[in-house]
Amino acid sequence: MGLSREDRSLLSAIETGMKTHEWVPSYVISELSGLPVRKVEFRLGQLFEKKLVERESMHYLGYRIDFDAYDLLALSDLVKRGSVKAFGERIGVGKESVVFEALGENRDNGENHLAIKFHRQGRTSFKHIRRLRDHLTDQTKVPWIYAAALAARHEFAIMEKLYPIVSIPRPVAVSRHVLAMEFVSGPALNRITLSDPENGLNMILSEVGKARRLGIIHADLSEFNVMVDESGPKIIDWPQAVEVNHPHAQELLERDLVNVLRFFERKYRIEMPLDRALSRVREAENH
Repeated sequence: MGLSREDRSLLSAIETGMKTHEWVPSYVISELSGLPVRKVEFRLGQLFEKKLVERESMHYLGYRIDFDAYDLLALSDLVKRGSVKAFGERIGVGKESVVFEALGENRDNGENHLAIKFHRQGRTSFKHIRRLRDHLTDQTKVPWIYAAALAARHEFAIMEKLYPIVSIPRPVAVSRHVLAMEFVSGPALNRITLSDPENGLNMILSEVGKARRLGIIHADLSEFNVMVDESGPKIIDWPQAVEVNHPHAQELLERDLVNVLRFFERKYRIEMPLDRALSRVREAENH
């Protein structure tokens, strides 16, 4: 579904208005968009019919957007900036995100195979997000779409800090709650049988050490967010990452390692004590 310039202006105005209003009045949308109130009300009625805005009658008629409209605004921006030129199939669904294939343009006018991640932080997980994620701790009241946008920007910043030292997908662009990154062609660790699992485990521990050298702890590492392609493991899903000076950094690092060690013990009967895994991480960190 495409958006006209006026529709984008109205949806962007509602997005801005939601920073100060739970339900944004039409006169505020008019002021922010620069469109006359009567035209605003007419176009908002059309957008409501398309289910791109929600409205609520109180002592005034107020509007807000949800993820469908937010998705379109973000994609429109990525297309306008040249980061994305074609959108494909859904390739993954997680607790807090949905991922699609896409194509973008590289510097030589060729095509980049991309993964487009839509952050979907919501009400059920929000208290957990606020407790663990530094980028929300100063926000006293954050609408859910902004929680998702903050998470996307945080993940993009972490990935830019880590790439290319740590084996992760190359970050490409971020807009609102949507992150574009390099597509990883291989399967997740839990969906493949490694020919040399001991080496695979050591490679993952090495990447954890490299990330720690750069001051970052993944904080949600498991067999589900390690992809394996021809070059080896690539670690994905960094929105919950914390810095090494976080008060729970060591606890989160150990939990990451326990998750990985349990997987290798369960699937490959490889037993490695946590202290040995921590030593491998420190060796890679200090290399």
